Amino acid sequence: MSDAYLAEIAEQPAILDRLGQVFDATWGAALARVHADLGAGRFDRVILTGMGGSLHGAHPAHLALSRSLSIPVLLWESGELTQQAPDAVNPRTLLIAISQSGESGEVRRLTETSARPACVISITNGADNALARWADIAVATIAGPERTASTKTYTAGLAAAHLVVAHLTGKAQGAANDVRALSRTVAELIRRIGAEAEAAARHLGHTAPLTMIGRGDSYASAAMAALLTEEAAKLPCEALTGGQFRHGPLELVRDGFRAVVYLGEGPARPLTEALVDRVAALGGRVVAIGTNPGQATDSVLPIALPQLPAGLLPVLEILPVQFLVIPLAIARGFEPAAFLNAQKITTGE
Repeated sequence: MSDAYLAEIAEQPAILDRLGQVFDATWGAALARVHADLGAGRFDRVILTGMGGSLHGAHPAHLALSRSLSIPVLLWESGELTQQAPDAVNPRTLLIAISQSGESGEVRRLTETSARPACVISITNGADNALARWADIAVATIAGPERTASTKTYTAGLAAAHLVVAHLTGKAQGAANDVRALSRTVAELIRRIGAEAEAAARHLGHTAPLTMIGRGDSYASAAMAALLTEEAAKLPCEALTGGQFRHGPLELVRDGFRAVVYLGEGPARPLTEALVDRVAALGGRVVAIGTNPGQATDSVLPIALPQLPAGLLPVLEILPVQFLVIPLAIARGFEPAAFLNAQKITTGE
């Protein structure tokens, strides 16, 4: 068992509380000016970018800005952006770049782009890194050193992106307090979720590949859960939206198929619930994570999450998998969350 991994999971409530305390006073005024610039038509597009978990964590912000703004909002992997479409960043771009370290190879290349964006907002773990130094507004989550697979830096980045979006869309009032309240909910969930994760590991087994499914904001959780499962438990995993899963991969479902499904919120939830029923009827097993997830059956194991203000559910959704990978890794003969082939900061491209 990695004591460092468990310690980093346990730090998440304090990190979220501190972020909620300082966010408005530290970055609120600067973000308010960007909000005014958006209203004045200074920007012709918004690009969000990142790599790995940072890219996955940008997904809810991408959706929220797409719903609120009248200009195009794009989500790009940093490597593909700089290598395949560097001209997408122009002097009228509002660029929001998320990176835990601010030093990964793709992100450093982004800071060397020939066309300076109109405004760069960075979200990184610390204030002194290549991305933060390049940014006009450098949001620092100050989650502290992270030695193992991403847990606290991911949830801190999610919360910071939520607060950035709240300010850019004129919905900042009360948002920081919501994050502080969220920190207490995270603490309560951490205290109880370990036993439920053990039960989920027994339900899923440790040999079959896993499919993670989510729609809307919850696709971020599915994608991060797949990354974390592969990184921390060395178990092959795929992340799909509910629609993607129905268009082909549904053919994989039979006895032995295993999935984690994020039920999510909003109008698409009935579609996801129907998908869980379909997988169960075809012989698969599901761990269903969400608010009011229903009763347990032989095929479906629910993990219940508390209700939260809109946009913050993904912070809770990833917690069960942070714990799930521990028994999975141990059963597979690995130390949970220990790196074998990679390193914490990916400097190569």
